[in-house]
Amino acid sequence: MAQSRGWLAVVDPTIADELVLYSQCAGAMCCLASHSGGSPMRHVKPLAQSLFLLLVSTAALAGSTTVAITPLGARTGEFCQVDRALLFEDPTGVRILYDAGRTIAGSSDRRLGNVHVVLLTHVHGDHLGDAKLNQDPDESSSSCGGDLRTSPTLPYSNVAEIAAGKNSAVLVSADVSTFLGAKIAGLRGMATPSCAAGNEVLVPRSQPCSSNIGFGSKRTITMQAGAPGVGITAVHAEHGNGLDPAFLVDPERTNLSSNGLLAPMGPPIGYILKFTNGLSVYLTGDTGQNSDMATIVRNYYQPNLVVFNIGDIFTTGPEEAAFAVTDLVGARAVIPEHANEVATRDGAVIPGSKTARFVELLPDLAVYLPLSGRTMQFDGEANCVAGCGAMKPRNQSQPR
Repeated sequence: MAQSRGWLAVVDPTIADELVLYSQCAGAMCCLASHSGGSPMRHVKPLAQSLFLLLVSTAALAGSTTVAITPLGARTGEFCQVDRALLFEDPTGVRILYDAGRTIAGSSDRRLGNVHVVLLTHVHGDHLGDAKLNQDPDESSSSCGGDLRTSPTLPYSNVAEIAAGKNSAVLVSADVSTFLGAKIAGLRGMATPSCAAGNEVLVPRSQPCSSNIGFGSKRTITMQAGAPGVGITAVHAEHGNGLDPAFLVDPERTNLSSNGLLAPMGPPIGYILKFTNGLSVYLTGDTGQNSDMATIVRNYYQPNLVVFNIGDIFTTGPEEAAFAVTDLVGARAVIPEHANEVATRDGAVIPGSKTARFVELLPDLAVYLPLSGRTMQFDGEANCVAGCGAMKPRNQSQPR
């Protein structure tokens, strides 16, 4: 067939010819039928039909080319003291919840929608969720400070409640995986299966699952076997990862608490997320500066957007985080998180705050505030194309 195949160049030539023929007939719905009196379907091999339909559906998906990032905090339109949670949505529809913490009202929170994957960097209560939100984030009277209204989740956790209610795949470190699998099982009254034996995890799911992800390994979250999906890997973090005994049952709860001990849960982690539009996001989790930020994160994974926890005292402070962003990670844009302060008023950063200091120290980067409920849309180059309100424009001459 003389017609140029274009995007069919990767397909077997015989099948490609049939795909071209089928595409012509599908468009006119008559070319073969008019010559034979039959349906065009009968004159094209089933494999060619399947490939054509797959390519058409892939082209439709390509119509959405941005990654949506929605902070889920204590009060809509603000960056509040205990805000941790972010919800990511890939162009393929895969939705990932990161560090749910205390500012989500369990699986019934109307802001959530589908949650295909749950990520957790470590088991401290402000990330695992020793409580869940019990105030309307849309109410202007709702607390933005540390005194937000909550309901208890112990001994299960907000993360476990969300994963159980949303049939999510929980992808965490090895020790945390078995712990959360048991908590989800306790909520559902049945065992929690492993997500997948291989790298690929198919979503949506009919039941929750829990699996580990190790350093230097990866998982791909996809909505169709063999189709493009979101790549997830774990990276090093410098922080504690002790579990409050309140999440345990006796005798471990009493034995540990009476001795002033936390349950050891292995190392904390950060994440690298690689989305199908090319956006690569580094989620630091709670961490201090470390050499892996340059040698592994920057040199190997090459993220163009970083979500950096800047709270100080327990994690990197604004000065340390700013240095890490520019001199170690080298990302094009940054979202500050975990500031441990009321960082905004009416959606604007409060002068003199840690967040304001962080922004001030990054004159050549676009810095985007994680205002709760405000969805930001990022293209594959970490340019925010909608919903972002950068604190200042990026210096376009600044190298990555």
